[in-house]
Amino acid sequence: MRADPIQRAIDEDLVRVLYAQDPIAFFSHWFSIAVLVAIYWPHVPAPPLFIACFVFYALANCAGLALWICNRRYPQLVSPRDWIYLHALRGVLLYSGPGFAVWFAFQSPQTDLPLLHTVLLVTLAAGVFMSNGFDLLNFSTSIPFLLLPSIVLHFGSHTFDRTILAIVLAFFFCAINVYAMSYRKLFRQVVQARVDQQYLAESLAAQKRVAEEASLAKTRFFAAASHDLRQPLHAIGLLAASLNDPAATPAQHAKTAGHIVYNVEALNQLFNQVLDLARLESGATQVIRLHFRLAELFERVGSQYRPQAAAKGLALRIAPTSMVVYDDPVLLERVLSNLLSNAVRYTEQGAIWLGFRRAGRQKGGYIEVRDSGVGIAPEEHQRIFEEFYQVENPQRDARQGHGLGLPTVRRLVGLLGGELQLRSAPGRGSVFRFAVQAGDASGIVASLNDSVAGGPASLGRRVLCIDDEPSILEGLASLLERWGCEVRGARDEAGALAALADGFVPDAVLCDYQLANRRTGAQALSAMRGALAREGHGNVVTLLITGDMASAELAALALQGIPVLHKPVTPARLRRTLEMLWQQAELDKGRLAGPVVSGDGAAQVGSAQSRAGGGSPQTEAGSGAQSETQP
Repeated sequence: MRADPIQRAIDEDLVRVLYAQDPIAFFSHWFSIAVLVAIYWPHVPAPPLFIACFVFYALANCAGLALWICNRRYPQLVSPRDWIYLHALRGVLLYSGPGFAVWFAFQSPQTDLPLLHTVLLVTLAAGVFMSNGFDLLNFSTSIPFLLLPSIVLHFGSHTFDRTILAIVLAFFFCAINVYAMSYRKLFRQVVQARVDQQYLAESLAAQKRVAEEASLAKTRFFAAASHDLRQPLHAIGLLAASLNDPAATPAQHAKTAGHIVYNVEALNQLFNQVLDLARLESGATQVIRLHFRLAELFERVGSQYRPQAAAKGLALRIAPTSMVVYDDPVLLERVLSNLLSNAVRYTEQGAIWLGFRRAGRQKGGYIEVRDSGVGIAPEEHQRIFEEFYQVENPQRDARQGHGLGLPTVRRLVGLLGGELQLRSAPGRGSVFRFAVQAGDASGIVASLNDSVAGGPASLGRRVLCIDDEPSILEGLASLLERWGCEVRGARDEAGALAALADGFVPDAVLCDYQLANRRTGAQALSAMRGALAREGHGNVVTLLITGDMASAELAALALQGIPVLHKPVTPARLRRTLEMLWQQAELDKGRLAGPVVSGDGAAQVGSAQSRAGGGSPQTEAGSGAQSETQP
């Protein structure tokens, strides 16, 4: 994968080094020309050929200088590899001149000329080794033209001293090639080390930029979250203080209490949205795909938002479809709920459309949500997916949401393996769509709209609450007693077992996850279930409540059949969950409350069915149940 970048870096370095030596080589070759002409001048053999040879040598030297100037002025004229090829051609022309000129020494009557010329060639060869030895192409096109003619002519003279000189030259030729190979290997290692260091520096710089961007994003996130959390808390504090005013009338107290409830709901909604994002970021949300009818999911979501749309005079149209899809119905419901909520919030007149379109896909298609709202400018298309960013809410009015819906939608769609697409323009509404894959009608086990049977399921039930926080125990007791339950509280596992020993046999056990003395709710529930089983009460509902985002033990709890709710838990969520679990326990006395996630297909379908019904907390731990903003 990195061969090409390294080779390019080597080529770039070769070009720099090769051409850096050329000005010195230019003067060296002129000096060589002058020396050779001087030693041959007294007796010039074959003058026309001699003149032609040295004119060629001089022109080649000048051409080499011209090539150097061109490289200096126009380095991007050709690629680095082409500059190397041109330099090798320059070497062929330049070194063939003095190399073949040794023939004149053997034609001269002066017996010492072959030796003098050979010494000059060896000197030039040493220069070639220093300047071109790190490149195979340039070295192999220079040294042979420079030394091989001399070696051949010395061997051909058939005299003892010339033969010895030829052997020495041949040895020198071989040795210089061997050293050049080591030279080239060392050069490549140096360049590769430099490239590695450069890659490391670039990687560290990129990681630093990512870390800085993440830190900046986190700072912006916490700044916005802090603002939106402080607003209702501040309002609640002021309103709560006003309740102590003895001069206030009952009507004023009731109005103040209503405002407190409104701010608590807004605070709870924001907490749920932030926790949803945190679960998605932490990887605690899992995808459980089922075959189901898309029309049933559309009807579920549409029934939630038709009253809101009608209150604003909007038409919520749901296109009929017989499509069966294979996906996670709970996560899809959260996606569509957020998209429809935004559509209702930012549409003042016209209609909202929810439907399915093939759009040219052979298997599956696209779910689309269209509105005739204010629209979004092109430059805002990316920013609306940033946490707490809202286009039409510069005053950060909490009644218009908190800017967390679309970031959640994009992450959920990505978790499902799709990509959220947006088409919008100011004044022309918005279209959000994402792909879903086709399912198999034969794989449908139950309808998504199977709901918990009506009736006061909580009336007369016994509930045992385990929590080491007295205020939470008091709040749970007050809430459950209003539902007609008989409640018993315990601070720890020992207190819960003592309640059982006193004869209090619960229909449900609610337990916090983090208890005192380094005990966990999982341990307490395990002890409770064991004690109840020994007394013949194996169908008691158990429910764990936790503030942890992700834990290895939470995944193990799902395998044990212990449902999990994540704080904060709304009264509506708690009541619907308990009623669903009680109904399930009554339908099958031999099974523990809540579906067990296992390899059994029916259990998985039952899990998803109860999730789709809006009540199963177990899958909230494993798959991230939707936030409860509706009662």
